Amino acid sequence: MAISPLKTACLALLVLTGALFSACIAAQTLSVEGKGTVEIEPEYARMSASVSHTADTAANAQAIVDRVMSRLLAGVDDLPVAADSIDAGQIRIQPRYRWNPRSEAQEFQGYEAIRALAFKLTSLDSLGEALQMLTEQGATTVDAPQYGSSQTEDARIRALAIAYGNAKTDAQTLATAAGLTLGIPDNISTGAQRAPVFRTMNRAAPAAMSAEMAPEYEPGQLSVSASVSVVFSATP
Repeated sequence: MAISPLKTACLALLVLTGALFSACIAAQTLSVEGKGTVEIEPEYARMSASVSHTADTAANAQAIVDRVMSRLLAGVDDLPVAADSIDAGQIRIQPRYRWNPRSEAQEFQGYEAIRALAFKLTSLDSLGEALQMLTEQGATTVDAPQYGSSQTEDARIRALAIAYGNAKTDAQTLATAAGLTLGIPDNISTGAQRAPVFRTMNRAAPAAMSAEMAPEYEPGQLSVSASVSVVFSATP
């Protein structure tokens, strides 16, 4: 008996659907995550400090912080600093009050002027000298140095490769334990890019030999991390 073309097409479709259904049943996936970390030496430090003073008038307060800032900028000129990184243009002046519990009222204390300084120190050999200069020349506050390196992006690339390798190792371990054959990745995604983390050394910085010498500081390492999520195919 002859089979019509329509019946032939329907039978072929059923065979194809059955094959796809069997393939879907056989297909397996393994979802794993991997992390990688690379440590690099810091190359420079972003320094920041501020000068503050309270006086009876706003003009007097500003004059005093400007005088101190001039000394700080003169000290910065003697350091290995990226010229285009020096920023001393931020100043804030505001009235200051203090609560008097006896009169139960706010009492005017004067005007406070605050001026900020920031610069990029290009040689960490001068870190101790820079910190000493800031404190000796009258900085009211000196913030902790923020270290950086031009090798950060290269370190992240290496960290990504390590992260993928760790993820694949975990996937292979799981596949072997489950009696599966690991296939190619179906999907790869990276985690959010994070700023390098500064890790201090496990030993104390050496003390200065004399009062005239700047203290020495030995920076630690910059830890650059990356993470990946990978979905691998696997077959029985």
